[in-house]
Amino acid sequence: MLYPRPVTNSEDLLPRVDQSAADLRIGAPERESAREALEEHLLAERLDAAEHDQRWAACETARTRSELLHVFADLPAPHPDLSESSGPPTDADEEVSLLGWTVGLALILGLPVAVVLGFAYNAWWGLAVPVCVSVAMLYTEHLLKKYS
Repeated sequence: MLYPRPVTNSEDLLPRVDQSAADLRIGAPERESAREALEEHLLAERLDAAEHDQRWAACETARTRSELLHVFADLPAPHPDLSESSGPPTDADEEVSLLGWTVGLALILGLPVAVVLGFAYNAWWGLAVPVCVSVAMLYTEHLLKKYS
């Protein structure tokens, strides 16, 4: 047995997590949350250094949520936060912004006109300006969303 104190059933901790999700696999974010919780228990002197190391080793080898929560079964809060990792990650870029729709509409309507004018006046360089400006605006918006 890994722990010197009697360990209660880890099912007591699972109401925080959907019961059907108890056997979902965990990854680096969940282990990082467990590490932070263990650090708080160490600072509160609920764990000594050796027991902290044993529990951290168990967290590193845990594969499912229930295995991870079992490490915290006899400890009060804080426990690892598993609430936000209940599903697959979503991509924030899937939603098209108003700028994206506007640029797309302008390109769809403007490029045929630019092609006709390119044939009529042999001014093909005029195609590069709206395309470059549109791409630059969309990329700038993407960076602002990403880093804000």
